[in-house]
Amino acid sequence: MGQQVDFGVFLPVTNNGWIISKTSPQFLPCFAHNREIVQLAERIGFSYVFSMAKWRGFGGGVEFWKYSIESMILMTGLASAAPTLRLIASVAPALMHPAVFAKMAATMDDVSAGRMGFNIVSAGNKGEYTQMGLWPENFEDYRYDYCEEWVTVVKRLWTEDCVTMGGKYFKLEDCQSWPHPVQILPPIVCATTSERGWQFVAQHCTAALFGGKDPEDQKRISRRIKEVAAKTGRHDVQTHTLINLIQGDSDADAERILRHYQDGADHEAIENVYRLRARGQSEARAAQVRGRYDSNLNRLFYAGIPFVGGPERVANMIEELAIEGDLDGFLFIFPDFIEGLAKFDAQVMPLLRKRGLRRLTPAFLPPPTHAAAGALM
Repeated sequence: MGQQVDFGVFLPVTNNGWIISKTSPQFLPCFAHNREIVQLAERIGFSYVFSMAKWRGFGGGVEFWKYSIESMILMTGLASAAPTLRLIASVAPALMHPAVFAKMAATMDDVSAGRMGFNIVSAGNKGEYTQMGLWPENFEDYRYDYCEEWVTVVKRLWTEDCVTMGGKYFKLEDCQSWPHPVQILPPIVCATTSERGWQFVAQHCTAALFGGKDPEDQKRISRRIKEVAAKTGRHDVQTHTLINLIQGDSDADAERILRHYQDGADHEAIENVYRLRARGQSEARAAQVRGRYDSNLNRLFYAGIPFVGGPERVANMIEELAIEGDLDGFLFIFPDFIEGLAKFDAQVMPLLRKRGLRRLTPAFLPPPTHAAAGALM
């Protein structure tokens, strides 16, 4: 097939990962654990790692996401641990002035020798910001407008000698930010599932990251994001989807593992996730969120479509999504990251290699021209 796809790991910067259960693997986030994960991911041929920004948890018996480590510091620290991986750190524009971020990001890019990328968190969960008194009034109504001006300031500071501007949200007077990043413009990603978010991606980002209700929804979203981008004249916007992988030695074994996690579902934490995500939303949006959390399968997982299967089923799903959804990458979540990566390498990667799923370029860069591709091969 020869499809070019990137594989990434969604690093566990919070306790217990993404399964809201008392019987799933329980652990605290720390640098040493994440370092072990990125080194294994690099060895088995993954091309990037990604970490989120999280400032408050959801309670329950497992104290879901009570503990978290900061994304930008973590990714900078991991740069030397895996010298070939792309590192995607997350930043919330509502929490940081663009000139401060531009300087920090350029430093991070220098530390990593030009391998940093950044995920823009347009809002996240409102409670994470109100606890700090940092949620502007009616921010949900203009958050993407704010992020557009924010990222414009960042890019100008990365590429211009000095910046003077009087925007709606930011005012700069002869503002300088030297040195510029190694990459000039590091990749910018946005995790979003809304049409407005996809417009933001089309105008300002390298790639969109998204989940979905099921594989058909993932295919639809990927194609739609590229349609939106194409209308602006951009045909290089990438789509990467989240996969919460419950992998067994067989389909039956994977289903057994899932049942074990379901038996321990932390219903209090699950309800807290829904309540906090739906708070302040429109009636229609709240109903949409409720629909997701009413699903016995989806409600057990905070992020990423849960996919349950043995090696053949997993490989078939990845191949199907890559081809029919025109996907550029997969960001994987595992219950136990070390065990999950090792099993993926031993059982799934050989199947994918036989099918020609591979990458020819570093993660989150446009595909090479035909001549360049030939040179790389």
